[in-house]
Amino acid sequence: MGLLIIRLLTLINNEKIDSTFFHIASTLIENYAVIAHKSISEMAAICNVSKSTMSKFARKIGFDDYYDLKDHAPFIEDRYQNKLNYLTNIISTIETEGIDTYFEAVEKDIQAIKKALDMNIINEIALDLIKYRKVASFGLLFSESAALDLQYKLAYNGKFIYTFQDDKKQEEFIRNAKDDTLIIIFSNSGNFLRQQQLEQGNPQKNLFRHTKAKLIAITSDKAINQLDYVDQALIFPHSTSIQTHAFLYQVIMDIIVSRYRYYLQQGSI
Repeated sequence: MGLLIIRLLTLINNEKIDSTFFHIASTLIENYAVIAHKSISEMAAICNVSKSTMSKFARKIGFDDYYDLKDHAPFIEDRYQNKLNYLTNIISTIETEGIDTYFEAVEKDIQAIKKALDMNIINEIALDLIKYRKVASFGLLFSESAALDLQYKLAYNGKFIYTFQDDKKQEEFIRNAKDDTLIIIFSNSGNFLRQQQLEQGNPQKNLFRHTKAKLIAITSDKAINQLDYVDQALIFPHSTSIQTHAFLYQVIMDIIVSRYRYYLQQGSI
């Protein structure tokens, strides 16, 4: 995928949103196709910073200088108490029932989504990824890992999206998102869209009611469409009691990215 892309995405995932370095990284991402053809003066002007600040940024993310950064720019395709928590649901199952039960659960659930996955919704998500220039994907814990995986898988195809492991940065982005933004939420239970899952007592989450972004949920929660602020939902089944969604996310993401690539090559939108 390329060293520069990885470093820019890593910085975006960890830097404060209001920092100069975050602004530069996000501007470079949004203008990635032109970096290899721009001088330091031209790129600094696009980022609305000085040449010295651009040089400092290049060193900040591990390059000798801006020209070293520029040399890496060409895109090369190949380069709390919960009975469903990880220990209780997965590790304890493996310890008490053995790995065969675990493998069987994964296989059954993959077969279940093979039969039940709504390809019409998959196609709509893929087209939205083309339509919306600004895209973010969020989740919590393992679902955030899925969001991060989606970020890198799309980056392999030249589509750069945002995600943050920091829940406060997630909230800030969602709260300030405009109607030109697409937000994809990974939440197996759907509760990420309803509750403050990191706060004691899981108080109600009202954040999503106030965002202007288009919201897409990828979830096993069949009731998610009852939330009036969810614009689209891709619902996948669980045929077992073991929480296999970390695997199911991978299958779903690969299909979404393949359809995105298909529509991109067809010149859709």
